[in-house]
Amino acid sequence: MPFIFQVIGKHNSGKTTLIEFLAKELKNKGFKVGYIKHDPKGKGITDKIASDTYRIKPYTKKTVLLSPNIVTLWITEGISLKETLKFFEDCDIVIIEGFKYEKNFPKVLVGEEDFIENFQNLPIISEIVIKVKSKKDYPKVLNWILENFKNTK
Repeated sequence: MPFIFQVIGKHNSGKTTLIEFLAKELKNKGFKVGYIKHDPKGKGITDKIASDTYRIKPYTKKTVLLSPNIVTLWITEGISLKETLKFFEDCDIVIIEGFKYEKNFPKVLVGEEDFIENFQNLPIISEIVIKVKSKKDYPKVLNWILENFKNTK
């Protein structure tokens, strides 16, 4: 079972930039990394130059863009995040971008605190383990991943 965590935050808060850093560092350390990108509006295009999946894919063993009506495994019906995770059992670490309402995974919050104000009464708030304000926080997130990966094995 891989170590799984989420990166959440507002649109354009820096989630993908953080994930690109983490995926590259983890791959360089010999980890098999998986990446699941949430596309709630179904507008994402895989392999489009400079898209999130295009940027992350060079550092991952498996990459998925998960939309309501299609999955970029070219499955022509929607499946849940938990069903998608079955495809990642051979990975060491899986990074989920988005799915802020999904429960039971630790969450890294990127950006401003006001993002969570809308979710104050939801149990996902207690799942936020690290808050990232800038790129200088990236090594802190990497160290958290390495420590928690080690503790799950």
